Amino acid sequence: MSEDAPDRQARWNNCYARSDPQQAPPLPLLKAQAALLPAQGKALDLACGRGANALFLARRGLETWAWDYADPAIAAVQQAAEGLPLHAQCRDVLAQPPEPDSFDVIVVAHFLHRPLFPILAQAIKAHGLLFYETWAGPYAGRGPQNPDFRLRPGELKHAFPALQLLMLEEDADRSAGVWRAPARPVTLT
Repeated sequence: MSEDAPDRQARWNNCYARSDPQQAPPLPLLKAQAALLPAQGKALDLACGRGANALFLARRGLETWAWDYADPAIAAVQQAAEGLPLHAQCRDVLAQPPEPDSFDVIVVAHFLHRPLFPILAQAIKAHGLLFYETWAGPYAGRGPQNPDFRLRPGELKHAFPALQLLMLEEDADRSAGVWRAPARPVTLT
């Protein structure tokens, strides 16, 4: 039986209220590939948690949105974002995913909902970037135990067929990749 939205939100609010409030660092993949980031544009940290990736993007000058389900997580992002071009919002990303062609950069970390894959690919503007990293393989003491929330070996490589894969890293319990959106076809009216 799947959780309904209020139960999911209560679970995540409780998780962030009980966890260490220290800001985690941004994804190593995002930092390592930062040279790919545009000098300006719109970025989204989807299911942002306490917003380490959103803060990294905003500090680089991107107008950044940080969306998460948990009120305590968003409150932490808002507090850390003072003076930055960062808009933190409590948002159910399953019910309200990003619109097509809405972001130059999207970062997803430690979150997996496979039906969002094609929506994320469409949400990236032409030549935009998608950074995706999450848990993979069988549970080995870290991350979610439920296999529905862990990628299968090799699965991430094929998750975004409409995008150009720039790099992929996989190890025993993590998969990470960077994709670029193609140029959009010109339509004459």
